[in-house]
Amino acid sequence: MFGQIYTLNVILVLTLTVCMFVYLRYSKHGYEIAVVGESENTARYAAINVSRVMMRTMFLSGALCGIAGFLAVSGASHTISVSTAGGRGFTAIIVCWLAKFNTFVMILFSLLIVFLDKGAIEIASRYNLNNYVSSMLTGIILFFILGSEFFIEYQVKVRRRKAV
Repeated sequence: MFGQIYTLNVILVLTLTVCMFVYLRYSKHGYEIAVVGESENTARYAAINVSRVMMRTMFLSGALCGIAGFLAVSGASHTISVSTAGGRGFTAIIVCWLAKFNTFVMILFSLLIVFLDKGAIEIASRYNLNNYVSSMLTGIILFFILGSEFFIEYQVKVRRRKAV
């Protein structure tokens, strides 16, 4: 029975991923979201109702978060508790940023982070360390990945003052 629930969850997540990709890439609403995300002033100049686009995007995001929460509760723990989320929101933000908001690349980065997390847990258990050490190890690795990504994207340039 539990295998059927996991299979249904995976199929539902893949379907939602493809639907969101098509929606964001090929629909008028997706184009409006991209324009508003780049520059609100440009969107206003193009006669896009910025507040309507933001509200629609917030409702859509809330609905997707609700579906993700439902899948997390129904597929994994079968109950709601304090630890149901388990820090997944912060991990999702890291995955999105590393994937540069590409829907399909997010799947690859999420698999990478799961692999990294499981490896850190294995290292902690092999050397008889606390479980928090595995979380710290994962956090340190992700911190350095994000830091290097930041410095690759935004180069620091020092300007020299001209002598008068």
